[in-house]
Amino acid sequence: MALILNVALFMAVAFPVWAMDVPDAIRKLVIREFPGATITETRKDVYQGQPVTEVEFIAEDGTEYEMIVSEEGGVLRIEEEKGLPWIGGELTLGLGVMVERDIYKGVDTEVQPAPFLRYENGPFEIRAYEGVDATYTFFRTDRFSVAVGGFYEQDEGYDPDDSDYLKGMKTLDDLFGAGLYLETEVAGVTAGLQIHQDLSGESDGQEVELSAVYSWFVAGFEIRPELSLTWLSEKTVDYYYGVSAQEARSDRPIYSPSSSFEFGLGLMIQRPIFGDFTAVGLVEISTFGSEIKDSPLVDEDFGWDAVFGVTYAF
Repeated sequence: MALILNVALFMAVAFPVWAMDVPDAIRKLVIREFPGATITETRKDVYQGQPVTEVEFIAEDGTEYEMIVSEEGGVLRIEEEKGLPWIGGELTLGLGVMVERDIYKGVDTEVQPAPFLRYENGPFEIRAYEGVDATYTFFRTDRFSVAVGGFYEQDEGYDPDDSDYLKGMKTLDDLFGAGLYLETEVAGVTAGLQIHQDLSGESDGQEVELSAVYSWFVAGFEIRPELSLTWLSEKTVDYYYGVSAQEARSDRPIYSPSSSFEFGLGLMIQRPIFGDFTAVGLVEISTFGSEIKDSPLVDEDFGWDAVFGVTYAF
């Protein structure tokens, strides 16, 4: 855990020095329309088929607004953020089809529905996609943010019923735990650090992920490649890839791995199609360290999945 804390401290201290502020042109537009306003967030987006910058800010009277700014610096829209009835905030729901190929021995390619949910209300955010993450951003500047939260993971790893080879392995239970999330922007690249600690008592392990995401816009499409490197603690690797004495058999020897890593490459492409509907495509491929690939439960060097679906923003 000392290494985790040192990495987190380095991110918190170093990245704010390197990251970029809100562009002066954007800041001047907001101040011109709303003197004394405080900008809370800026992000690239697509509006009516063209790339824009979405700016969220709070006026002096406390009212929250959203401004859409074109690449040429023109203001396309300003509106008060009223959010959902009764609870406020913004909600996005989606549904897609996932095709997944895992690395476990004897497991076939799977096709299954892939629901998606994202809810934002000020510093609070919930995301549900292959698990649930709930975060609260307690520190944010124009160039850096720090959040804490929790996670819930379901159906991760293998299922003993997925193949004949995995029969006799223990059933993996759902996991939940706590997380620390740091994010900044460096030369247009969004860099993130995510630290997870299992608190469910199942694995008692840790995961530390470094990621880098870059977005650009072409003909109304947002193209977003992502690189990630995840360190998995010894307990985490053993939970998903280890073989105990009770689970061992003639063709499945005892295996007690050490910590390892996962390297991921992803590509997301999305485009508004009509109204508040957006078409989304996502492809991810992962490879792993030797402690994972050497497990008798594994017979593939790479895992991959692809998702195609539609989201709707309320």
